[in-house]
Amino acid sequence: MNFNASLLREKFIIREKLDIADDHPLEFVAPSTRLPISLQSGDLPPEDIVVRTHSMHTCVRMAAKIIQNYERHGPITPRAKSIDWHELWHDVIEGYESQFVENKRVSVYHKGKVLFAHGSYHSFLDVIEKCDTLNDGDYNLSLHMAEEAFLKAGKNVSIHYDSNVALIAIIGDHDSRCSMILRGPERTTTFNYSLKPIDSSTRINALQILSSSADFLEGVQLSFLIGENTVKLQKGVIQKYSKEDKQTQHARDRLNQLSINIDTMEKRYQVRYRPERPDFGQIIKDTQKLSAKKEYYIPDDDDEVYIS
Repeated sequence: MNFNASLLREKFIIREKLDIADDHPLEFVAPSTRLPISLQSGDLPPEDIVVRTHSMHTCVRMAAKIIQNYERHGPITPRAKSIDWHELWHDVIEGYESQFVENKRVSVYHKGKVLFAHGSYHSFLDVIEKCDTLNDGDYNLSLHMAEEAFLKAGKNVSIHYDSNVALIAIIGDHDSRCSMILRGPERTTTFNYSLKPIDSSTRINALQILSSSADFLEGVQLSFLIGENTVKLQKGVIQKYSKEDKQTQHARDRLNQLSINIDTMEKRYQVRYRPERPDFGQIIKDTQKLSAKKEYYIPDDDDEVYIS
């Protein structure tokens, strides 16, 4: 399957417009990661699906699971027996994510309709997907339509939209390229890699390529957490055997597994990195150096919290 997709990190800020300056206007933020995918096989009409989740790597993995299911069982929406969405989502968050990440959420759309949702997310995202379907992907017009929908509901609001591309994946049968934004401890960099099968008769597995991209995205995130929590543990901000300490230990185990996954991908394909492959160990060290300079509040056993 030839596959092109762009992962976006999005944030919608919705503010109520009021005539009286002293009033407290309604304001809320709806963050999300968004990955549209177009599924097609042979002469079948394309099936456009949108995946939204709480993090970049889970969004990519959920999209990969949907692609895999499509390749095995055909079109998603016309089936007599619906796809087991809960099983797909469970496979994505099983293990570290399920145990230590709070506020996990996912929503999957087709033509503006929610096919599956789990966890707590802002209903505004449902509104924007409906508007986007009506406007054939014109986000600026979709935002205007969403403002009009609020106005009809009695709320005069303005919607500020901020986004950045986190991943671009171009996957063909014999040649693939992935570009992503990696946030380093001190600066954000662009990272690219291209792949070709070692055996020219072998096709590229889109699921594995997307999964590897998710491994890089998650690996950088875990490296930050490990580096910072290691310093917090040394300074006494985090107590030994606490939930945070256990999370850091599990994060190391998870990071080792991600590195093994990437090594496996490199053994299967000819991989070229630009610049070099991200070094998770170095990111941990760089994060530790920066965290060591920070001042952290260390809770005292005598501290009390009063609720009035």
